[in-house]
Amino acid sequence: MDVEKVISLIIPIYNRLEVTKQGLFYISQSVMLYNANVSRNYSVKIIVVDDGSTDGSYEWIAKAYPEINLIKSKGDLWWTGAINMGIKHALNTFGNLEGVILQNDDIIVNIDWVNNLIAAITNNRNCLIGCATSTQKNKEILTYGGRKMNAWFATEKIINGGVNRNKFPVGHVVSSFDLYGRGLYIPVEVFSKIGLFNNNRFKHRGDMDLPLRAKKAGYDLLVCYDAVVYELPEFTYSLDIKQKISIKEAIYLLTDFRSSNNLKLIFYYSLVATNNPIQFVVFFTSNLFYNLRRVLWRVLTPFA
Repeated sequence: MDVEKVISLIIPIYNRLEVTKQGLFYISQSVMLYNANVSRNYSVKIIVVDDGSTDGSYEWIAKAYPEINLIKSKGDLWWTGAINMGIKHALNTFGNLEGVILQNDDIIVNIDWVNNLIAAITNNRNCLIGCATSTQKNKEILTYGGRKMNAWFATEKIINGGVNRNKFPVGHVVSSFDLYGRGLYIPVEVFSKIGLFNNNRFKHRGDMDLPLRAKKAGYDLLVCYDAVVYELPEFTYSLDIKQKISIKEAIYLLTDFRSSNNLKLIFYYSLVATNNPIQFVVFFTSNLFYNLRRVLWRVLTPFA
């Protein structure tokens, strides 16, 4: 077992080898830079969970990155199950595990991403910490810097969306209502206190679950502005980003568990985001209304 404190970086993948190649290149370069620092606080270990890929992803990673802890499942885990498998592997493998960082393969990060995120982890102990996001096209403009949400009426606002990130000082973090899974750090004690991600209720969007439960258990949710993750929206669930949709596609959005508008997700998110039955009814009704309105607007909006 490792004696040095370990932070495990967990990446779930499935059947998109070229995307995985690009994402692993940027992530591994950042990890290598951090691990090369002799005065580092931790050793960062990458775990890739391949959920049954048939495109050669597992074999390619095993050859190209022999240092990566590579796990293969049968293809029935989806995001949340794959993340839980990676966390269990980290807990069982690294005797001095400090925490885990979750990351997707459909992203790009700067080479100092790990350095900057671990600096935020060091300066904000016992917190869950997410990453601000941007895009490759407009790297200095934030698309996400945290989220405000009314705890009763579910009205929401992205914090500092559209703002130039150079406006903020080094070390800047903000409190967020919840956190997204791209670059999410979770201290290891969270798992012993509240368990793993809820794979039954959140099969695909488990990052909507555990941070909110951790907040109820007394942990702060923060977003780090130094460790920016560049999203690649072209690889997002296609109906989530399509502006004009048909009635049939609207039904898919409301029923497909991969969709951010699916009704079960809205119900279970509202359940975990609230503290009592009355608050739940108000929050869920409001949240449902806003999601239905968004979907209906995309059906009715004219073609561009």
